[in-house]
Amino acid sequence: MYGQYGGFGGPSILSRGGNGSGRTGSNPVSFNIFAGASGTYVTNLDQFVATSDGTAINLRDSFGLNGVVGLQGYKSNARSSTSVDLSAVYTWAKASNVSRGLSEALAFTHSRQISRRVVWYFGANGQSTNRSLAFANPQYSPEPTPDLPSPQEEIFDTRTVRANVGTGFTFQKSARLAFSGQGGAFGNERRTKSLIDSRGFMGSGSVQYSLSKRQHIGASLMYGTFYFPGRFGESRYYAPQVFYGVTLSRVWSLNMSAGYYQSHTDRLVSVPLDPFIAELTGQRTALEIFSGDSRGFSGGISLNGNYHRWGMTIGANRGIAPGNGLYLTSERTTFSAGANHTLSRSLSVGVRAGASEMKALTQTIGNARYYYGGTSVSYRLRTNLSVSSSLGLYRTEAAGRMIKNSRFTASAGIYYTPGELPVHIF
Repeated sequence: MYGQYGGFGGPSILSRGGNGSGRTGSNPVSFNIFAGASGTYVTNLDQFVATSDGTAINLRDSFGLNGVVGLQGYKSNARSSTSVDLSAVYTWAKASNVSRGLSEALAFTHSRQISRRVVWYFGANGQSTNRSLAFANPQYSPEPTPDLPSPQEEIFDTRTVRANVGTGFTFQKSARLAFSGQGGAFGNERRTKSLIDSRGFMGSGSVQYSLSKRQHIGASLMYGTFYFPGRFGESRYYAPQVFYGVTLSRVWSLNMSAGYYQSHTDRLVSVPLDPFIAELTGQRTALEIFSGDSRGFSGGISLNGNYHRWGMTIGANRGIAPGNGLYLTSERTTFSAGANHTLSRSLSVGVRAGASEMKALTQTIGNARYYYGGTSVSYRLRTNLSVSSSLGLYRTEAAGRMIKNSRFTASAGIYYTPGELPVHIF
């Protein structure tokens, strides 16, 4: 979460159709619109198709055209601040279904200083897309939005709608001591009925103490629940943590957290019947109630560098997650690194790479692993006109490597951003 903070980056238009929407920053700028068009090429799009034997996965490559419009900006005054990131992308290709469609993303945050010591904030975001790689960036704004479950790595390209909402407060007890509380809800819904939807609620509280201008420590406790509509199953969990942060220099900062999670799950599972009973009834399986506990390490570390021409983030995190449509309640571990550099007033480049693993806590299924890497380049032709291009490589292995998919993406286009908004990728 700390790695997503930073200055205003402008519309993240290079990643439309490939990554999540961009983020706003903390500069008191006006709201601005942007628009653009690009050509895209994507390999190994996977689509559910009906066959005589049931459901199968069809892989194919796709050339397409993207059109994007959006609104993004940040406005602040003496007692409140508001940020908005709204975008709509339409992708056209010769083939339909996965290759065509409209994707939308909306993120909104608002905070207000109610009194000299109390700040209240509200955050909400939603996405609808037919591409699995569209959920790469869960954080849009520098506002302290509630720490809801992160978007998970989707495996299949199907229409997915995701939304979360949360609110909270911060109470500054003294110059060094602060308390905060927050709560929220989320939902994931997938069009393909072979995949599992998820819902959830959470609440948390924390205390933070500043040791000095450069260091702070604290502790937090989160409690929540995941449940899966249409299929009996629910997980209740809690996760206490301690954290520490230090500003190493004017450029670098380090944040660490450590703790554990514990969850309790109740759900129905299919079990094989005794051969004699199966012969009498004609049924080979039956449903049985599963009830079990899981626990493990939770925490993370992030190293962030931010200078006037470059920025870098390296981080790792582990925690409990609601799954991705195939996996239910899971332990999720992520590693990521990214850097961007402004070479001149007109040219900027960015690189990113990462890996993650999802381990199902209540299913007998192999771990899911994801790997990705990519680069992007943006060049400003004029004050309001820019050209941008990006390349990305993705690898997915799931269900004990029974599911494998390697994907290459490429895009190039031209974008119009009125005002002094730089085109920024990450």
